[in-house]
Amino acid sequence: MKVERLLQISVALLAALGSLFLAFGQGSNSALPLLATLGAFMSVYLTDIKGWITLNRNLANFAALIAVVFSFFDFWDNDDSKLIAIAKLLIYLQVVLLFQPKTTRVYWHLAVLSLLQVVVAAALDFGVTFGLMLIPYMFTALTTLCLFFVYRETLRVDPELRAAHDAVENRPLFSFLAKKQPETNDSTEVSVPTISLSGQLPGNLAAVFSSGKMFVQVLKLGVFTLISTVVLFYCFPRFDQNQFGQGLNGEFGAQTGFKDQISLNDMGNILQSDRFVMRVRLTDLSTETVIDTEYEPYFRGTSLSTYFPNSKTWIVGNLKSYRVSEIKSPPNKTNLVRQLIATNQSIHFDRTNEGVLLFSIYPAYKSRATASDLVDNQTLGIVSMATDAQAQVRQPDQYELLVPWNPFGADGDLMPNRHPLNDRDFRHYLDHDLTQVPLDKEFADTLFHGLTKVANELVADIPGNGNEEPTRLAIAQRLERHFVMDGNYTYSLSVPLHMKNTRLDPIEDFVVNHRTGHCEFFASALAIMLRSQGIPARVVVGYKGGEFNSIGGYYAVKQKHAHAWVECFMPPDQLPIGVDRSEYPQGAWMRLDPTPASRPSPNRKDSGTIIDKFLDWFDYVELAWRDYVVGMNSERQEKDIYKPLTDNLVKPLEGWVSREEWVKFFRVKLAAMGIHLSDEWFNGFASIFTMLALLMVVVLFEVARNMLRRLWPILKRLFYRWFPSKSHRAGFYFKAEKMLSNAGWQRRDSETPREYINQVIADCKSRDVGADMMPALTQLIDWYYQIRFGGKTLAPAQQEAIGDHLHAIEVQTIALRRAKKPKR
Repeated sequence: MKVERLLQISVALLAALGSLFLAFGQGSNSALPLLATLGAFMSVYLTDIKGWITLNRNLANFAALIAVVFSFFDFWDNDDSKLIAIAKLLIYLQVVLLFQPKTTRVYWHLAVLSLLQVVVAAALDFGVTFGLMLIPYMFTALTTLCLFFVYRETLRVDPELRAAHDAVENRPLFSFLAKKQPETNDSTEVSVPTISLSGQLPGNLAAVFSSGKMFVQVLKLGVFTLISTVVLFYCFPRFDQNQFGQGLNGEFGAQTGFKDQISLNDMGNILQSDRFVMRVRLTDLSTETVIDTEYEPYFRGTSLSTYFPNSKTWIVGNLKSYRVSEIKSPPNKTNLVRQLIATNQSIHFDRTNEGVLLFSIYPAYKSRATASDLVDNQTLGIVSMATDAQAQVRQPDQYELLVPWNPFGADGDLMPNRHPLNDRDFRHYLDHDLTQVPLDKEFADTLFHGLTKVANELVADIPGNGNEEPTRLAIAQRLERHFVMDGNYTYSLSVPLHMKNTRLDPIEDFVVNHRTGHCEFFASALAIMLRSQGIPARVVVGYKGGEFNSIGGYYAVKQKHAHAWVECFMPPDQLPIGVDRSEYPQGAWMRLDPTPASRPSPNRKDSGTIIDKFLDWFDYVELAWRDYVVGMNSERQEKDIYKPLTDNLVKPLEGWVSREEWVKFFRVKLAAMGIHLSDEWFNGFASIFTMLALLMVVVLFEVARNMLRRLWPILKRLFYRWFPSKSHRAGFYFKAEKMLSNAGWQRRDSETPREYINQVIADCKSRDVGADMMPALTQLIDWYYQIRFGGKTLAPAQQEAIGDHLHAIEVQTIALRRAKKPKR
């Protein structure tokens, strides 16, 4: 196949890969990049082979100007729209170039546009798909550059082909469905020359490119480049805490969305995001096996106690003092599992009063690997990483805690209250803040008449014993069943406008009117219902469940797993039956989840099919990509690369460079010889022994050096016989060049070996000297090129003739040196 056809196909493939990068980066807006990918392959047939659609340079410039104008209007939106506008512009320009007659200018522009597409795609999506696609793109780019070099150099050495290439720029303005002229054997017709691999190139290079050796070399170069890139990426030191991918697109630097306050509309936006937040692994302490269960664990974030009707916002509250301490050691009777959480460093966890908010099953206890800067707000039930209020610090890369694991037990939904009940501020927090039903400030009346009426009716239907009032537990469970079991509510991330009554508070409207909403509406409604019955209640936000990965043995928690639930306070005397009340001396917080089962539960996936296994593997690779490529910073490099290398390679060798170890070694050996060293700086026996040892080392070195000098020629011949190399087999040329150099023929830096030998032969003919060595020089340079560039091996007779040729050159150069030194 011709070089130009191979180059056309390679450039089209490179352009198609660049468009695919943009297709994966734009996600749902990938129609245009996919069409551009199809157009890249169509251009090879329609433009390069058939010539049916060709754009003149002037028309192409006009089309490019129109593309710029169309893309300009998208620049006025947000940052993501600017990137999309740039991506569209690159695609438009690429399509215009693909349907032009190909010249070196067009080939080079297409290659540059493809590279720019990769850069923009990295800003749109830096996921594992982008990393995997870089591998075929690299091999395609190397192949394209090699073919482009051959094509351009062939044009440079052949004037006729260069003239045909330049004539392409002067085609008509536009030709559509214009068939190529049929080929003819008429000698009077001028045909456009074609560039073939074996045409204008030197014989040795033509053999390399036409036999496919170029592609083998590109494969070797690509593998070496890939390995070198990986080694340099991980070994080159980083000097800051920033991640490799930080700041490339809108995802990096985003926040989880959980703050000390949250509005009713925020959760709906969070639940629609597929952004990865953290990876959670739960393992048994005794067996170290991964816990995989149908139960969806609750990863607690923060608790909210005060609702503001005007802004439709829940906030933490205004408790004057919190009970904050370091993470405590676990009690003896608690069933615990090890919880290891690895966070996504490309997003920011929000801050609390104590520091950076962390998510965890609660309560959480200290393990041997728990960091000392983790603190526990026992009043609100929040785990944080203690930091300065003004410090811009990220969440830890990973953290480990011990958490209770009894999901199906009687106390599975109970969390012990750790704040003393005799604290006046805490009693006010329970009896006032958590039981207050929000009022209408204008009319000093409750906003939730309908909600309170529904709650009263539900409580009135609770069966009791005579005149006894229902317990808190009975009321809480009945109100929870109203949302979960009665079947009158629908889970949805959005409510149609025609179903809403904007004159009512959204929570009141949710209960008495449309009864459609997401988990935050369910939790808010239940919390206010409980308060209307005098039961302290608060809203808790965090994450529920996650996508369990059977390959990695972890839960992949994403933004779509965000959840809101309710906690109500149970005094010690009203705990459920079957619970050991001695473990809850200060009462307990009971978790209630009013969101109906119709809510999608994405944490469980069947792992029996090949597709599910593949998805688990892909998810595992994607998280590894985020951890060890996108999230690679100086801290992680130190922990995951430098420290293991130091522990496994350097530390075992510390004894070889340690003065103490060597002193100990010599003391033991000398003591065995009857010589005992003291701790003084100078010791007579030690000095004599040291001088004798040094003398012995010098003697051994001289003996070894003399033996090696005598044996070296023999070893060298054996080595070259067992391991022949091209450079050794072609060494005769360098001997000949050295003899010619001594005779006065100096090789210039710009000369190839053949040009140098031809110049020497021409100089000998002009001066009528060295006639006996000219045939030898001609033969030696031919053999050198066959070995060095053709990969051939000389026959035994040719190898024997090399010595005769070198002898002839030596005789002639010695004679010339005795005569007058030649001038060039």
